[in-house]
Amino acid sequence: MLVCEKQFLTMEDQIPPSQPPMQQPLENQITPEMLAEMKARARELAIQQAIAQQSVAPQQQPKIIYLRRNFTVAELLLVILLSCGIVTGIQWAWGIATNVLPRIEIKMR
Repeated sequence: MLVCEKQFLTMEDQIPPSQPPMQQPLENQITPEMLAEMKARARELAIQQAIAQQSVAPQQQPKIIYLRRNFTVAELLLVILLSCGIVTGIQWAWGIATNVLPRIEIKMR
């Protein structure tokens, strides 16, 4: 007669534990302290680089150069036409004011 031996597993053996096993820090794992230290170091390096760039190339004020140029023919014609128009307009307004305004009568009842 053959006897079958069966292995009976208990309930604890069948279901994995619900608590994760404690993780041991690995050599490649970054801790919060290491992260803070790296951030501080990066900040210091960035400040040093900014200071080095400012000392190497100081900001120079741009030189403003004014160039004189002659008026073009179109600009001269525009100036002449505008000045003639202004003088003619003032004379026309003065003529209306001196001819029409004295003719206005105010009658009171």
